[in-house]
Amino acid sequence: MATPTSDEKTTSIITYFTVFGLIIGLIMNHSKKSEFVSYHIRNMIGLCLGMVALGILHWVGIPSMLIKGLQLVLVILWTIGFIGALKGERLEIPVVGKFFQDSFKSI
Repeated sequence: MATPTSDEKTTSIITYFTVFGLIIGLIMNHSKKSEFVSYHIRNMIGLCLGMVALGILHWVGIPSMLIKGLQLVLVILWTIGFIGALKGERLEIPVVGKFFQDSFKSI
């Protein structure tokens, strides 16, 4: 596995800054496709969809404490992915990382 360039690292870091960063990362990665950046984009897509799912569960009446606990788990998973981007590594997000990579492999 090749060491990512500084542009790839920067794009992967930007990807972790909310949905807007994800969109910017997708646009930046579109013209010059990088497997390293795509890896982090796939992680962030999964994490964003997880937050949307938690919002829907909260809206339908799932207890707030459960939702808050799951949000904390997502923040921890986000932190692991973000640290990987900062270090220029592909740190696998525990439990769901492989699922995210397999589910969004077309990106």
